[in-house]
Amino acid sequence: MHYKSVKYYSMKKLLYLFLAMFITIGLNACSPDDNPIDDSDTETPENPNPDEPDDPDTPEPTRGKTLIVYYSFTNNVHTVINDLGTQIEADVIRVETEKGIDYAANNYAIGSAQIQAIRNNPGSASSYPAIDPVEVEFGQYETIIVAAPLWWSNMAAPLQTFLFNHGAEMTGKRIGLIVSSASSGISNVESDAKRLIPNGNFLTPSLWIRSSQTSNCHSMITEWLKNIGYTE
Repeated sequence: MHYKSVKYYSMKKLLYLFLAMFITIGLNACSPDDNPIDDSDTETPENPNPDEPDDPDTPEPTRGKTLIVYYSFTNNVHTVINDLGTQIEADVIRVETEKGIDYAANNYAIGSAQIQAIRNNPGSASSYPAIDPVEVEFGQYETIIVAAPLWWSNMAAPLQTFLFNHGAEMTGKRIGLIVSSASSGISNVESDAKRLIPNGNFLTPSLWIRSSQTSNCHSMITEWLKNIGYTE
């Protein structure tokens, strides 16, 4: 009896030992160290369309269309605008006066009288000379380049007429100014432009091209476009 009792005890102890080993193995099998997912190797998917922005709601910066408006009697400004047209893409309007007017007659007496009339009463439409009508949809343009000859220290009268008629439609537009003169400074022309386009966003500096520089204006225009931030 005692022997059997001892034997039974040994068998029971052995059974407990096997049970403990089984539990230990089972716990190790369920250890978090065996987690098959390694976060360090997890990859973030790349944008399948690298040419498109990651945020589709953020558009790429764009520049709107450009309009060039100019008047030219001696064709100096016309030459400048032809060169400008080789450097930028823009729509162009050339302001034209009534046919048959000889501005060169009597030492440009007609032009002188027109400038004086504007000086005397700049707020009256009757002070400005007639020009051929022009229809323009200004809403499509972001930048407007105005190119003017200087007459008796002021902007040429026909171009002033155009700006008097349409200056209000240029509100908020980027305005670039090009002035051609023999030697006189252009500050009064700049003042005329700002008076006629009171709410324009004027780009600085203006481009002053003397008559003697007209035929070699290409590099001057290139530098000016950089200076006003039009090109890089």
